[in-house]
Amino acid sequence: MLRRFAQVICETTHDIIGHHVLVTDGNAVIIGSSDPSRLFTVHTPSAECMRSRAETYTDREEAGRMEGVKPGVTLPVCLAGEVVGSIAIAGDHREVARYGYLVQKQAELFIREQVIQESAGARDRAIQELTAHIASFAPGNDDPGILATMIKELGFEPDTPRICLILEPGSDNPATLDRLNDPLGGVSVRSGIREIIKNIFPEPASFCSSLGQKRFAVFASTGNEAGDPMEGSLGEGCRRCRENLEEMGLTLTVGAGSLARTVEDLHYSYGDAWKALTIGIKKNEPGKIHRIGDYLMEDLLTTVNVKKGRRFASKALSGLRKTPDGEEMLHTFKVWCLHPCSPGVVAKELNIHRNTLHYRIEKIRKATGYDIRSFRDAFELFMAVTLEMLHE
Repeated sequence: MLRRFAQVICETTHDIIGHHVLVTDGNAVIIGSSDPSRLFTVHTPSAECMRSRAETYTDREEAGRMEGVKPGVTLPVCLAGEVVGSIAIAGDHREVARYGYLVQKQAELFIREQVIQESAGARDRAIQELTAHIASFAPGNDDPGILATMIKELGFEPDTPRICLILEPGSDNPATLDRLNDPLGGVSVRSGIREIIKNIFPEPASFCSSLGQKRFAVFASTGNEAGDPMEGSLGEGCRRCRENLEEMGLTLTVGAGSLARTVEDLHYSYGDAWKALTIGIKKNEPGKIHRIGDYLMEDLLTTVNVKKGRRFASKALSGLRKTPDGEEMLHTFKVWCLHPCSPGVVAKELNIHRNTLHYRIEKIRKATGYDIRSFRDAFELFMAVTLEMLHE
């Protein structure tokens, strides 16, 4: 770790204090230096410094007796209580001594931070791999014991009831969206989002994984909560995530899968969460929580042969598409489906007179052949509209 970042430490410190700086490994070989000519030579004062684990000073006279050594101060660099190298500052030791402790601690903190980041990165990659296994798991063919072992090895309990949530941040601001999607510039933004999610759905009960550039999968624990968790703690967690992202200028769309009580169920919950998110986005309803339980009809229609589904939708809606106010008629029909057999409620929501609603219903009937006051006709037209939306 010290070898990898030695040069960065030297150059950064030199820029700050204006004195040449070098870093050695545990054998006193210079592995980083603001003076490149000194690289891979032995720095004799470092050997004594590391042996004694104490700051050592080299004056001009002492330096003259050692090959390739300049006057200055040398300090040990420690990590987890072990001496891993040394750092030296060139110059009059009476002048540069004041920088010694500061430079030493800067180097140790820098290395420690890199260790922590790399350790966290390794764990994040392991959880991503686990998520990939859950996604590709084939119930009935693959061994659930292997998946359960992977979950246990990461410190999670396999049999904890969980619901998979797919979270997709977005923005109405093109500049913000570009920053989020930028492979390099968006790293800090995505890291901040991941921390928000992990704080709201903490390990080990729940676990979170990045999915590509901007989506996240959360296998959120339902705990011992009675009733629908999406109406309780998980729904509240999603709303807290959304509020935090709003402070960053972002929106949040969530797809919520089915309840998983076994490791096999995690696969189904993951797939259901993706379906819920996809259907919600196709319905042009970003910024909401979309639950698979609310889209059972849409989910069923996704199994219809695509070619047959498109042909059915095209035939049912072609007449309406040809009318100049076809979109308005479609909106009227969708509101009617929300309040069937309640023309007064529909007219009020559309902010039109009931006679105008009756006129629109007749216009839909003439354009499509479907009388939406009939349950069968309304259901067939609803399927056509839904199939068109799903197959766009």
